[in-house]
Amino acid sequence: MNKRMIMANYCPNGGIVLNLAAKLHKIAQLEDRAFVSEMYRRVLDREPDEEGTAHRLRQLGRGTSKHRVLIEILQTDEALGLFAHSANAGQDDKNDKASHAIRRLFAMKHEPFVHCLYRELLCREPDQPAYAGYVDALNRGRAKSAVFARFVSSSEFESLLGLDKYSFARRALDQLILSFYK
Repeated sequence: MNKRMIMANYCPNGGIVLNLAAKLHKIAQLEDRAFVSEMYRRVLDREPDEEGTAHRLRQLGRGTSKHRVLIEILQTDEALGLFAHSANAGQDDKNDKASHAIRRLFAMKHEPFVHCLYRELLCREPDQPAYAGYVDALNRGRAKSAVFARFVSSSEFESLLGLDKYSFARRALDQLILSFYK
């Protein structure tokens, strides 16, 4: 079995469904108040508090994009702490919360973790030099949360979240087709 086939087996759902990016993109398509509520529920795994809701709605009212707010939430200490706690990571694969999908990623060993970050967040196969660099950094003790934060703060991830639903679907499908023929 070649390395590509082995790596495909590491990702949730066989690495074929672009699960996480689609879940996050779907949240970003909601109206402002629904977006904030669902972001708390599906990313932080809790009900939104009044203060946090008011703050995020003010951000949106001042012109901050939804994908920028979502990226900020993904990088909070609260979110990263939740994701790193992987005790129940594989219990409910059909759960539609982004937090559960991210926790499954955090529970993986270094190589599949990095590979799946590319597939699940950027909707593409990794480029070898960057992939090797991330795996090496993890092997030298870098925290998974730091690597995850690099992915979600990348301009590539931000532009993907900013696409309209048709462009997002087209991009995801194009990447799926390309990976099929590699």
